Amino acid sequence: MSAHSAINSLFVYGTLKQGHLRSNMWPHAPRVIQQGMVRGCLLDLGAYPGLLPGDDWVLGELWTLEASHMARTLEILDEVEGYNATNDQGLYVRRTIPVRLVEPLEESQAAWIDAYTYVISDPNLISAARRIHPAVVIGDTFAASWPDRQSRVPKRFEDE
Repeated sequence: MSAHSAINSLFVYGTLKQGHLRSNMWPHAPRVIQQGMVRGCLLDLGAYPGLLPGDDWVLGELWTLEASHMARTLEILDEVEGYNATNDQGLYVRRTIPVRLVEPLEESQAAWIDAYTYVISDPNLISAARRIHPAVVIGDTFAASWPDRQSRVPKRFEDE
């Protein structure tokens, strides 16, 4: 799925998840939120995580929205994540990634869904980051998840 309009889901793994600092920045309520996993390497960047390509399983949330809400949602979240879509640069860059659903809602739902996610791209942050190792058991798999025991989770933006 490469057509922009065909993707109506976002995979989030940090402060945009339910109950975290930026969870109220979504401009539209999702149709559904499901637990999902992607292949990658999860980094602890201090007050928030970053995802890189890798071979670990990374646990997060798949937010599925109405197709008509995607353009505004991407506009807002691009700003939140410091991503400039015009030149494809920023603190994070938006990419399409296959997400494996932990528990599909119904038998007819595909086990894999293409979604947007934000991948950390600042080399200075990457080089100073701590890798979060897979420690959460999901079925017969271990997955990395933020926050872990060593993560600092801010409750206010001033604490970042």
